[in-house]
Amino acid sequence: MNEQTTEEKREKYNLGVARQQAATALAGADPRHVCLNSGVIYNREQDSYILPYLNRRYLVNHSSGEVKNMVDGSGVAPHLHIMFLQYLSGADGTPLRNEWITFKELSGGDIYREPYRKRAISPLLRYFGGQPDKFMKVGLALSGERYNFGDMSLLMRPFPRIPLVFVLWQGDEEFPASANILYDATANNYLPTENYALLPGLIIWEMAEKM
Repeated sequence: MNEQTTEEKREKYNLGVARQQAATALAGADPRHVCLNSGVIYNREQDSYILPYLNRRYLVNHSSGEVKNMVDGSGVAPHLHIMFLQYLSGADGTPLRNEWITFKELSGGDIYREPYRKRAISPLLRYFGGQPDKFMKVGLALSGERYNFGDMSLLMRPFPRIPLVFVLWQGDEEFPASANILYDATANNYLPTENYALLPGLIIWEMAEKM
């Protein structure tokens, strides 16, 4: 029990450090460059960026890194908070190439392959492998768009310049259902690879909550 508590404290500390580092990086950036590179709008009066995430919009304070939902003022989970800050401070504005790659083709993707499978591919199949209609319904409700890969696919834009394609292949008597998630070839110009081991899982979890 004590060991588990220690692990939880360590994770909380590490998340706090990562959040502070990302907030410091954002505070030191020029808002004009942040907007140009990440595709967001800066509200000067509130010293905040308007950041779309799926079907919602958030205010991200330039100086403090604080995040608030523009509708109800709520915040976000720690991992997503860090991701918001890293996206805004790290995006370099490289034009999207519309060339799709798999996770293992991201920088260092092999290192995170197993966590990625557990956090993203397995949940996608578990929740939607046998329910493609619900996959499409909830994905569209989160501002996804129908796409043309596999038997069924959704183009999601969690951030303005980070498109993801969630792909399902229906199973049959010979082969089980399968899935994959594709990224634009510029993905690492906007977030480090470790975030892509987590981001799809956060989206899938939210989709599953709406089933």
